[in-house]
Amino acid sequence: MNAQNPKHDLLEPPQRDGEIGRLGLYRVLALIGKGGMGQVFRAEDMRLKRIVALKLMQPKLASTAASRKRFIEEARSMAAVQHDNVATIFEVGVEDGVPFMAMELLEGESLKDALRAGRKFETKEILRLGKEVASGLAAAHECGLIHRDVKPANIWIQQPSGRAKILDFGLAIAGNSFDPFVSRGTLVGSPGFLSPEQARNEALDDRTDLYSLGAVLFMLCSGGLPLTAGSISAQLIAIICYTPTSLTDFKPEIPVALSELIDQLLLKEPKDRPATASAVAQRLNKITEETGDQRTIKIVMDAGKPGTSESRLSNGKQERDSNTSRSGTWAMFAMVCLVCACAVIYGFTKFNGVGNGSATDTQPPKSVPAKRITAASLRPLTLINGGVGSRKVMSGQAARYKLRIANESTSAADDPRIINSSAKVVVQLTTLLRQENVARIERPTFPMKISPRQIPRRGSSQEFEVQFLTANLVPDAYLVEFQLLTPDGDLIASITDNLLIQEDLSKADLLGFELLRTHRGKGADTYVQKNNENDLGGHKLIQGVRGPSPPAQHIYLRFDLSKLSEDMRQLDRAMVLLTVAQGGQQTPTAFTVYGIIKDLKPEWQETGLGHLNWETAPCRNDISGQKYLGRLSIDNTKDRLKNKSDAVRFASRELDDFIREANGKPVTLVFIPNSHSNQPMRFKSKEGQPEESPAIAIRYLQANSEPGDRELTQNTKLDDKK
Repeated sequence: MNAQNPKHDLLEPPQRDGEIGRLGLYRVLALIGKGGMGQVFRAEDMRLKRIVALKLMQPKLASTAASRKRFIEEARSMAAVQHDNVATIFEVGVEDGVPFMAMELLEGESLKDALRAGRKFETKEILRLGKEVASGLAAAHECGLIHRDVKPANIWIQQPSGRAKILDFGLAIAGNSFDPFVSRGTLVGSPGFLSPEQARNEALDDRTDLYSLGAVLFMLCSGGLPLTAGSISAQLIAIICYTPTSLTDFKPEIPVALSELIDQLLLKEPKDRPATASAVAQRLNKITEETGDQRTIKIVMDAGKPGTSESRLSNGKQERDSNTSRSGTWAMFAMVCLVCACAVIYGFTKFNGVGNGSATDTQPPKSVPAKRITAASLRPLTLINGGVGSRKVMSGQAARYKLRIANESTSAADDPRIINSSAKVVVQLTTLLRQENVARIERPTFPMKISPRQIPRRGSSQEFEVQFLTANLVPDAYLVEFQLLTPDGDLIASITDNLLIQEDLSKADLLGFELLRTHRGKGADTYVQKNNENDLGGHKLIQGVRGPSPPAQHIYLRFDLSKLSEDMRQLDRAMVLLTVAQGGQQTPTAFTVYGIIKDLKPEWQETGLGHLNWETAPCRNDISGQKYLGRLSIDNTKDRLKNKSDAVRFASRELDDFIREANGKPVTLVFIPNSHSNQPMRFKSKEGQPEESPAIAIRYLQANSEPGDRELTQNTKLDDKK
């Protein structure tokens, strides 16, 4: 067997040949990469016999709550998107205090590496890659996520299929530009691919990713960035102030339709770009169908010599980083001044119709632009709360609100329905969510676009229903704002309502929870049976039944809290997880759960001399003095829960308090059956399958939060009567 590699000291020692270590249920086979947040290993999931990429957070970073949260946020963002063109996350968890993420193992290389290696792309390949990236972004946007860092390094070309996969949602946000891990004034994203609104530190929407996609397509076609400069501050100014040269001016082999699409993607204002990533994918598909040009476009990338755009930007960043201690404040001040000045110049020239002399600015329009719909022409429209709304929903359920748009115009001259009758879209209805006490806005759904025919007639109102899923929203209290906007985003009217998203731990994905099973440390699991003094702790199953036939059985679990990574005073929520075994009770049943605080030694024996049995168990006849934790209801009708890992979950506020008060010492819980049955309810034990043994799942407090901030509803039914 191989000796443990000291470079991988965050892994458990290897147990078989061919592995460099273990992490929980994963055989770690080889180190395949390193990044700013941690290391990536090739590993085997021993449960599913599946090879995965296992991403482990660096212990130094994992030592801070903010860094752990950021790692979990990246995993949550990626896991929320299920699409062929987005890397798939299989599992997220914490093992021995180290957060990890198991994702699909991708063979191939990044687009950045392909370009630097001088790979030649045919037009059809560029169109296909662009369409696939746009499709992946569309899926992310539908989940309310903005990537914010679309660039060649974050686009993987999978082999042998050649399919594009979007990686690294580490900067992703849910519909806004606020990031709790990034201070104001901090540059977020990669300078060469930043959108103008990112450079201006403005609020972001989906279209910021479209600009970055345009920059990627530009690089695929030309080998360079649309705009280049010798430093980060100069790069920001260029992105804000200057118009890129169109590909048609120096790459005539590029299909005109593709060049025009890239030009549109690189426009300064988000409203001038394509409306959605789906629309971009459709246009790329149409261009693919229309063009017969299969010529190879030669991409020249010189990664090693100064003078190339990417090299200059990288060197500029390194130089700035190295000088931060002596000139960071002045550099930031100067950069902000330059960017702001440039933004003013940009706005002035735009307002006065003054261009930079490029061919793009002097070309006549190809068609007469549509009449702009102004906020003034829509002032007679008002929003009315319909009085019907799901103001309290479980996480994962749809929130529904009924609103009415009223037309209060007094004549045809000011009737928005008549004035704008030739437009396809007259008004947008947008939904915004703001968490209470959090400076953050969510966009849970895309704007509802309303045509002239949908606008109510003068003097009447029309009902509209807004629905959105809450699966990707943090359970909390929200202020919901509905805004009526022009197609260009100008505000006409708004109303507010409330929403409380309650946490549903029964369906939680355990993201952000640390799991501690009974096979760790001094953990134990056993059951005791009336009139039976035999050693039952070594059985592969633990079981419980009320009796008298079969005789009463109680389940005892011990968890060694010293093996957890955090102080229990930082506990937010706790759950007990159980896996139902085959051959047990298949009707609804219930247990009462107690925390043992007397009449039992903390380190009781589950097997061997002095093992716990019915006569020595503290709850055989009397439960007085023990800590009541709640009731657990289980419905295993038709064996529906059989072999489903951790499908039975118990949680309560009393359990949270009991775990906190233990202060890191071992705790014992007893599960006493309430229902009569001819068969016991059976669960897997650590002797049978350690990876599915009873577990306690712990979630820790985040900064500025209090224990139990989020409400609880679950398959654990609580009964306040003891």
